[in-house]
Amino acid sequence: MRRGNSWPMALHTIIGQEKAVRILSGTIKRERVPTSILLSGDSGIGKRLAAINYAKALNCLTPVDSDACDSCISCRKIDGEVHPDVTTLLPENDEIKIETIRRAEEILSLKPYEGKKKVIIVDDADRMNISAANAFLKTLEEPPDDSIIILVSASPDRLPDTIRSRCMHVRFRPLSREAFARVFSMNAPDKNLGPFAGLAMGRPGIGISKDFAKEKKWFMDIFASMTQGETRCAWADKNDMKLWLDLSLILLRDMAVFGITGRDADLLYGEKRPGGDLRRILDAGLRLQKVRSLLDLNLNKSITWNFVSGIIQNIVEPAAPAARRAL
Repeated sequence: MRRGNSWPMALHTIIGQEKAVRILSGTIKRERVPTSILLSGDSGIGKRLAAINYAKALNCLTPVDSDACDSCISCRKIDGEVHPDVTTLLPENDEIKIETIRRAEEILSLKPYEGKKKVIIVDDADRMNISAANAFLKTLEEPPDDSIIILVSASPDRLPDTIRSRCMHVRFRPLSREAFARVFSMNAPDKNLGPFAGLAMGRPGIGISKDFAKEKKWFMDIFASMTQGETRCAWADKNDMKLWLDLSLILLRDMAVFGITGRDADLLYGEKRPGGDLRRILDAGLRLQKVRSLLDLNLNKSITWNFVSGIIQNIVEPAAPAARRAL
């Protein structure tokens, strides 16, 4: 969504997602707007922006070629998040609970107040707990008239099949280098990613919002603690665990690639760390990926710390006896 920028925003102005935009625009042009849509793809590549501008196009008072004019009162209200017929729902404490879905059902039960369509945007929809997902399924099965539900998710596989199957699925892709540069320069002209540009991986929202230098220091400090055998867990919460494990996989990737090519240009994290035995690095990556996938089961922090420390120590030291096997 626009935040003080002067350039117009509408579906057709979204950079780097031409295919997804063409699909969304086509539903309006053909007057075949679905009752539910799933927008999926990595974080920071424009899914929520597209959802907002799709809502604008649906409710625009003076549309231009089936797209939003970006200047009528309806478009301005949606941009300002004060339109009575367009609501965005977000997770609370990293979870979407049944109370949030009940609120959505209540909103959808009413006729549009001033717009053409009542739109509910569920951001991070994959954060719905089981009760919320079951309740939401009933809404998807019997959608109210003059309404549309837009689910936005970076992890669509975590949504139940029954929900995904009832949505029109539109996939978003990481931006090309050229498209990324355009979006980044428009939104963060004073920010220089420098050696960390590769970490954004075609996701301008990530590049704009993150302090990669600070994040790297935090990660490497914990990495050093693990290699030194520190037993006290340094992760504050589950989000810390997720982020650290994500970064560890990037570092392992760099270790493997640098060990093969020896080229600085191939590194994402900028750490010219000797890779050692490639098989051990790949094995460590698989084991850390498994730990990452299990975090939503509320793994014990201290036990996970010790297990992950063992994996890290095994790739920075000579191969240790076969202790610490996979979870």
